[in-house]
Amino acid sequence: MKFNLTLFIIAVSISLLSSCKSDDSKQKQTENTSLEIVINEETVEINGVNHFIKTMGKGEAMIVLHGGPGLFHDYLTPHFEKLAENYQIILYDQRGCGKTDFPADTSSITTESFVNDLEAIRNHLGLEKVILTGHSWGAILAINYAKKYPEHVKDMILISPAPSTSEYFDVMFQNMQKKRTDEDTKELVKLMSSKDFDKREPTVFKKAIMIGDKVNLADQSKIKELYKNMVFTEASANNLLLVNSIMEKNFFDYNITEGMQSITCPTLIILGDLDNVPFASAQLLQDNLSNARLEVLKQACHYPFFENNKEFNRAVDNFLNPEYEQ
Repeated sequence: MKFNLTLFIIAVSISLLSSCKSDDSKQKQTENTSLEIVINEETVEINGVNHFIKTMGKGEAMIVLHGGPGLFHDYLTPHFEKLAENYQIILYDQRGCGKTDFPADTSSITTESFVNDLEAIRNHLGLEKVILTGHSWGAILAINYAKKYPEHVKDMILISPAPSTSEYFDVMFQNMQKKRTDEDTKELVKLMSSKDFDKREPTVFKKAIMIGDKVNLADQSKIKELYKNMVFTEASANNLLLVNSIMEKNFFDYNITEGMQSITCPTLIILGDLDNVPFASAQLLQDNLSNARLEVLKQACHYPFFENNKEFNRAVDNFLNPEYEQ
């Protein structure tokens, strides 16, 4: 099986070729429609690694897990501000990602460590039960957490989940390749063969990532808009590659549905009708969850919260509050 990007965002491109250290928090405010959303940021030591955590808004706690492995929360933030009017949205950079430190021991980059970090963050924030939300790889992490700590998950939302089995990765890869133009393939290879990419020059690195990820949008011309909040540094770019390459081995022979019978919380699976991950993969998740429903958003691919934000928010609100009216 060829491992790849999008969900695991840099590896697709590879396959084509072969901060603050204290517990002090800072507070910001941002305008969202007619309401002010209070944003708090902090860096806190979690299981020996300084983790960056951001909270937006007030209300019932919703922890949102970013994709990758290796990406960071920035691409999610603007698209969850509307939900922050009614919920406390909690985002953080996973170990080795974004503004969170890379661990001294690379052997700690494991799914188990990511799950343990999430549990420690829940404890740090003093939350008994949470709405657990994950995008792409983050959905896989959410499922693994819910298997181990089902008592702490009130509801679960899986957004464009990464393939549920290894076999579906091959189908996803084929679907992506069909959508990628020859021109983009050549440009991607050229960028990733350059000295600037080897040095993790942020501008070149981001350009390569965007070209690789274009095929995960229904309208590929919107890739710059999706990535406008993603600020890469040499360190975060290099860490993305490291985390992704270390985690790669976990997905060659796996089936996330094993052990899912322990998950009984209400679950919503949201995906775009044009996602490259085969629909059967999401159906398999639904079939193995005792209390799950699946909603497909029109004219969206792998980023439905960006591509169809109004319908995405409606789906989430209807799931969490059945009496909600748009």
